[in-house]
Parts: sequence; structure tokens; C-alpha cells
Amino acid sequence: MAERRDRNRRLALRADQAGTEVGFYTVVEGQPGASDLERLLSPMNERAAAAVERIAAGAFPPAADDRAWLSVFIALQLLLGRGHRQGAGQAAGLIGELIVPAIEQLEEASAASEEEDAEEDSAADAPVEPAVGHVVVHDGEPVRVSLAAWPRVARFVSARTWQLLRFPGPLVLTGDTPVVLWSRPGAAKLYQFGLGTADEVRVPLDPRHALIVARKAPAGEVVRELSERHARALNRTVAEAAREWMYYHPDSDPLERVELAPPASEG
Repeated sequence: MAERRDRNRRLALRADQAGTEVGFYTVVEGQPGASDLERLLSPMNERAAAAVERIAAGAFPPAADDRAWLSVFIALQLLLGRGHRQGAGQAAGLIGELIVPAIEQLEEASAASEEEDAEEDSAADAPVEPAVGHVVVHDGEPVRVSLAAWPRVARFVSARTWQLLRFPGPLVLTGDTPVVLWSRPGAAKLYQFGLGTADEVRVPLDPRHALIVARKAPAGEVVRELSERHARALNRTVAEAAREWMYYHPDSDPLERVELAPPASEG
């Protein structure tokens, strides 16, 4: 099911129809063409999808290769996805994504262990070398986006603590912004946007599973068995991040008893 963010329309769609979007970005003139970008994105999408299937089937924590490809997918969503670009002002947030974690790493360098060094080396092997330098995102005012930061953002995602959320039924929705940044209410942040300042990255994987990528998670990389109440809380954050459309399993009603805040443009 596809439902508008404003809750005024709902319709049944095939998954490929819901996931297809034309004209969202274009390749900057003088850069390699759209076909080169497609050759880069196709294997990423295929391998990330296979990683999701294995994780949902119980392969968690994920194997290094699955973690790398899914990190690459999440990083691209953070750079290009709807809901993460709000005009030129968003550029400051993207800078914050790189600067804030770098400062944290410097502050903690004296306490870094050999195991942490090995983990960072493994994350550095994330399989992405962007063939296209810049694209223009058409989401409101066109914004030029560099893909140079893509591998580095993927490394930051990979190096964080991952947790798998598992629910008792098809209770989870996703949307046109499928990767959501979340911070604890009232938390003081240097920047309004950015991976470096978010407490969690929340990624619905399928109707029963979601991935949490956390800055700090004392329990470590575990599978958390959660209830319908927790699914509603997760769905609220994902639905509120959607720009226009939300998607969910036709046999479920994941927005039952979920009150959405008005869209940012209306609030």
C-alpha cells in the first residue's frame, strides 16, 4: 500500500511502481554520463537487497561484505535521499557529518584499541569508488551534490554499532525517505542535520525488521525482539520523515493509533 504523507490518499501499487522515480537527479555536464552512474548503482542495489534478505533471515551481526554494501546504500541515501536535502543550508549539515565524527575520533584516539583499529581498516574496504563526481538533485530548488564524501560517510556508518529490531508481524512501514536520522528529544546538537550529530540512523528493512545504526549502544550488536508499541514509535519517526509517500504491507495498518506531526513545510 502507498499512502500520502498528508493521509489524504491511499492506493495499492506494485513494489517496482512505488520504487521508481524519474527526474530526481541528473548528472552534471562534463562528468561521466547517467549510464556510468547506473552501472555503479545497480550492483549496489542488488547486493544491498541480498544483504537485507540475509539479515532478516537471521544472519546478524552481518558478514563483513553485507555490512559494507548496506553501509554504501545507507550513505548514498543520506547524501541524495529526499528529506536529507533542504536547499543549500543542508550543505552545512553534510559538512557536520564529516567534521563532528572526526573530532570525536581525535578525542578518543588515546583510548583506541587494536581491535578498533582493525574494525576501521575493515570498514575502509567498503566497496565503492564513485564514478560520477557531481549530480544535481531536483527536490525543490536544484542542489548540486558531490559524491566525493560517499565512501567516507559509508565508513562512518559501518563503524557504528548496528542492532536489528524484530517485530511479531508485518508492522513496519517505510517511505520515500527510507533512511531516517533520529536524536533523543531535547538533546543539544551543534548542527540540526547530519550523521555526525544523530544518535541513531533508522532503516526499515522489511515489514518485520528494521536496522538501528547507533552512536552508542551499550548492549552491543544484538537482535532486539520488540512489540507492537515499539513498532508504532518507529513508524512515527519514519512516517514523519517522509516527504510525500509512505509504503507498507497491504495486510497491516502500521499507522493505527499513530499521530503524525504536520510536514516541516506546514509546521
